[in-house]
Amino acid sequence: MIKAIHSLTRREFILALNGVSRHSYPIEDLKHLKGREVQLQKIEQAVLTKGRHVFVFGERGVGKTSLAKTAGKTGAHSPREFRQIGCAAGTSFEEILRQIIEAYGSDKLTQVERTKGWSFSLKDFGFKNQQLVRQDAPKLSASTAADILASLDEDDPFADGRIFVIDEMDKLEDKSVKEAFADLIKLIGDRACRTTIIFTGVGRDFREILGHHPSSYRHLLQIPLERLDYNPALDIIDDVLQRFELGWEEEPTRTARFRVADIANGFPYYVHLVVEKLMHALYADKEAEDITAKHLSTAIENAVLDVEEVIRAPYEAAVSGRSRDIKLAVWAAADSWDLERGASQIYASYVGICERVGHPSLESKKFSALLGRLKGPSYGAILKGGMRRGLYEFTENITRGYVRLCAAADGVELVDARYKNPRPVVTAQARAARRYIDPRSLGGPPSTLRR
Repeated sequence: MIKAIHSLTRREFILALNGVSRHSYPIEDLKHLKGREVQLQKIEQAVLTKGRHVFVFGERGVGKTSLAKTAGKTGAHSPREFRQIGCAAGTSFEEILRQIIEAYGSDKLTQVERTKGWSFSLKDFGFKNQQLVRQDAPKLSASTAADILASLDEDDPFADGRIFVIDEMDKLEDKSVKEAFADLIKLIGDRACRTTIIFTGVGRDFREILGHHPSSYRHLLQIPLERLDYNPALDIIDDVLQRFELGWEEEPTRTARFRVADIANGFPYYVHLVVEKLMHALYADKEAEDITAKHLSTAIENAVLDVEEVIRAPYEAAVSGRSRDIKLAVWAAADSWDLERGASQIYASYVGICERVGHPSLESKKFSALLGRLKGPSYGAILKGGMRRGLYEFTENITRGYVRLCAAADGVELVDARYKNPRPVVTAQARAARRYIDPRSLGGPPSTLRR
């Protein structure tokens, strides 16, 4: 029995666990945000600089919202100065800006009523013609929104700056909405408003998300967010272990700790998910005195079931009802830290996995054809071509974490293999050599001729 765990009621245990680890909603305090110190410093500098805004972008599941929310709440001088707004496919520019402005200047968006016409006044002993006139609330274009945000500074010149997080910009489908935000960034940036907007979005290039609007780029601090390094992933796990007075130096807890970090492959989402399931498995075992391999196995199996459907779907489409070679090929594609891998590297992983599970491996040519099929829609398009010819990567890289979970649930440990000297992928062709020809022998001007 572990007193710090088993002495708690189930409710107390769940609340205590949620206080140190969460996979279903963003982190919002510095204490539990690991491995993002450099990015936090850059955002802090932008928040304190008038006219600067921030765009955090990267793969799904790397912690963009957690970084943005933590930075925003830390930079705001009071809870009132921070707001978070989420985007959806049909969200309009006006909807988002109304949520922002109503928090500080709701009177600037309301319908105005005034009277005119006849009325009787005892003071003046007379009648006045008076009637009720309604003036519609202003329609929020980028220009109007910038005027209103600037007026908030004028109304309260000594107020602290306001920070807004506009989350999941990649979900906005209407190009005109993105263009309106780009215009807004430039307009409030040029006016040096005490308003900072932190955008987040899934993508490798923020221009894919916000659109091409060069005049607004100078106002944006770009934060490309990569996966977590190994040590910050271990720090997340250690926070949970320390909360329940568990050490990690001794076996088998030490091995379990490293296995969780290995499986997660740099995605905080999976670190939190697996360690939460691990603690639940430990809580359910009232006789436990330490974390064992059985607890880890139970945690992995439960984590597989708890992953979001949108993440599971490509893998299920690829492997369900198909040969075992398909499953092993998908596992092989995830058998590395590198997001992009060459076909020969994936094949080497595939052969190694086949040896471990006692399955005969395909020939190289047949395996290459199999990899090509995994890019098709009938296989869930789980893989796609990389940046260069001959390279492969997962269409959604967060899916690779789920693939690693599934492999672990089947007893196959995928490693973070890193190839020191991978064979280069040749995509360019050398031009034929040129040599200088003496112009005197040809009777013409100097030139470089091909022979």
